[in-house]
Amino acid sequence: MNNFLGFAVATLLSFSSCYSSLSFAESIAVPAGQQGATNQNIERPARGSSKSQVSNQFGNPGQQTASVGQPPISQWVYDDFTVYFEDNYVIHSVIHP
Repeated sequence: MNNFLGFAVATLLSFSSCYSSLSFAESIAVPAGQQGATNQNIERPARGSSKSQVSNQFGNPGQQTASVGQPPISQWVYDDFTVYFEDNYVIHSVIHP
């Protein structure tokens, strides 16, 4: 009888602790079209631009990574965005959150 009572109390506490932590969960939904809307107007390099064109237009990046892989991929990190290069040309740029 004591084992059953202990098991019942442990089970009850287990369920109540799970339920209480779930009762404080909150979901916030932001439509995909509104995510990062304030940063969409940031000027970034166009795909296909060369490294020299990017450097002339945006200046020197705050950080550069060495080329990795084949084809060689590198990145230049600016304050508001990061530019990804394949060899010498822009393949993508990403705005920082």
